[in-house]
Amino acid sequence: MSTYSPLRWGFLGCGSIANRLGTDVSKLSDHKIQAIASRDAEKAAKYAEKFNVPTQHTGPDAYTKLVNDPEIDIIYVATPHNFHHEQALLALNAGKHVLCEKPFTVNLKEAEEVVAKAREKGLFLMEGVWSRCFPVWVKVRELIAEGAIGKVRQVYSDFGYGAGSLDENNQLIVGNPNGRLFSKDLIGGGLMDVGVYPINIAMMLLGEPSVVKAFGQLGSTGVDENVGVVLGFPDGALATCTTSIQVTTPFVTTIIGTKGKIEVPFWWRPKKLTLTAGGESETFEFEHEGEGFQFEAMHVAECLRAGKTESEILPLDGTLAVMRVLDAVRAEIGLVYPGE
Repeated sequence: MSTYSPLRWGFLGCGSIANRLGTDVSKLSDHKIQAIASRDAEKAAKYAEKFNVPTQHTGPDAYTKLVNDPEIDIIYVATPHNFHHEQALLALNAGKHVLCEKPFTVNLKEAEEVVAKAREKGLFLMEGVWSRCFPVWVKVRELIAEGAIGKVRQVYSDFGYGAGSLDENNQLIVGNPNGRLFSKDLIGGGLMDVGVYPINIAMMLLGEPSVVKAFGQLGSTGVDENVGVVLGFPDGALATCTTSIQVTTPFVTTIIGTKGKIEVPFWWRPKKLTLTAGGESETFEFEHEGEGFQFEAMHVAECLRAGKTESEILPLDGTLAVMRVLDAVRAEIGLVYPGE
């Protein structure tokens, strides 16, 4: 049984991702969703009822009220991508720790400003790349550190889901061009929605690349629909990452070393991995309840209780490196967002 007081969360936004994290966090005895903020009072009320949240901040100044709520320890920024920079800064300037959903910001410039503010204030800040916190990835890192597959030389990772049918130009037929996935204003498209995951995992394993090459197709609304990325690293290692909203991909990450390989199916929320080395294969299974967002929340709590201002699993310099690569990928495929 935990001897700590519950970590009190303030959720900034109550959309899909806030519901998913909320579902898992609400089952943790030493965590409490203390407040929810939304400019839509009806949505806030429904969320509060669903997760037994005692405080609702609504109206045009909902977010300002949330970050200044003295009953909150940490803010979870769970709004569309284009708002992350502004709202993370809002929370940090109010003296609150922040978990900011991925992608961290729209570009490197914005990310650097948020990281600089957290460091100036001495506050905890982490990007919400929940995949890194799963027990499977903890085990993968352990196996690699132990030399189970030798030196890692290649990584292959994909994340794509079909969001509709294609027209005669092999572009998605868009039913709602103003929906988040297809809106450039809301930083839609595959790269920033799910492509950030395979790039993030590849860089977790290999560090920051020295070469970034990308190929991509932009759709009728201007967002990316099909993207392939090759990362080259200073030691000669390679990573191939693909993302798509045109097709559903296998959802497998394969890590190949000089002595063997590790395969992780459904790798962004995995329950098992298979190690193949020396002509033999071994599967490690890690069952868990829910989707697995609890591992991210538990890691954040561990960091805060240890007095840390950043995570060793998701260090801020690593987040900046990923944003640098995302900028490079977009430059390669000609994807520019409004205001840049």
